[in-house]
Amino acid sequence: MKIVVLLHTYNGAEYLEEQLQSLLKQDISQKAEVKILVRDDGSTDKTWDILDRYKNDGKIEWFQDDRVGKTRSFWELLKKAEDADYYAFCEQDDVWKPEKLSRAIKHLETQAILDGDDDAMEAAVSPLLYQGDFTVTNAKLKPVRFRRNKTTAQKDFQHSLIYNTTPGCTYVFNASARELMLRLDVKKYPDGSYDDLSRNIIFIVGKVIRDWVPSMYLRKSKNDPLYDSYYGGFFGWLKQNKAFKEGKDVNIRSKQAKALYETFGKGIEDNEKLDALRQVATYLGDSVTKERLLSNPKFLIGDFNDKLFRKTVTMDRL
Repeated sequence: MKIVVLLHTYNGAEYLEEQLQSLLKQDISQKAEVKILVRDDGSTDKTWDILDRYKNDGKIEWFQDDRVGKTRSFWELLKKAEDADYYAFCEQDDVWKPEKLSRAIKHLETQAILDGDDDAMEAAVSPLLYQGDFTVTNAKLKPVRFRRNKTTAQKDFQHSLIYNTTPGCTYVFNASARELMLRLDVKKYPDGSYDDLSRNIIFIVGKVIRDWVPSMYLRKSKNDPLYDSYYGGFFGWLKQNKAFKEGKDVNIRSKQAKALYETFGKGIEDNEKLDALRQVATYLGDSVTKERLLSNPKFLIGDFNDKLFRKTVTMDRL
């Protein structure tokens, strides 16, 4: 069994070595081969020095290219990676617990058995994506208290189209999922988030597995916008609301849905999924579709997030 860890770097010298050490300490089976492939997105700090040192020691492979942003960088990694049974997205400033990969693969293999795969040690034919959980920490890896937004508890396609329910750094997926992701030309959709795009691609025709046991440390500070928007409850909602009023992140969700609809729409057999994707992708400038989107209960959660959802749709800013 072969696993390829796909690591994106950009000016990450401060925490990169700590993350690389955690990758090298994974308690994966001795029969498994773990490869670490790194793409640097044009760093100007000491990131290259660290990567060269690990490459010279035979611990990683890395390459550098023009600055294209995180999503396109991860898609370049998907293209460059060698054939393997499983792949994992990885960000430079986190730290993985030793059991992160083994736990993810156990879940994927279990799902493969449920899907009727003859050999659970091989990647199943059906695209599978594992979403893990995490412990949020400050810059010094000390766990911090936070209240999760209710959006993070959602496990269905409709809510995944609207909210970033899990960060991509927790994702581990099989070879079929990688092939499916590569069907999307991300160059045409520069606003896409690799988390949302990859997760929703697998939601369309594959299976997404959710695990609630933390297996990594997600390093965030209170100055990080993600901390407030993703973990900040009501105050996060206020910050998101302000961003929409100021015209930031306009139509990103609709653009992502349009990208998915144009690429995968013809292959969606689930009518509820197809209808939801079409609504988010095409509601702009279409009053009938907008009304259907606003009245679709599948997108609601039952808290203040519903107000933000309805407001952004009404303002044509989803």
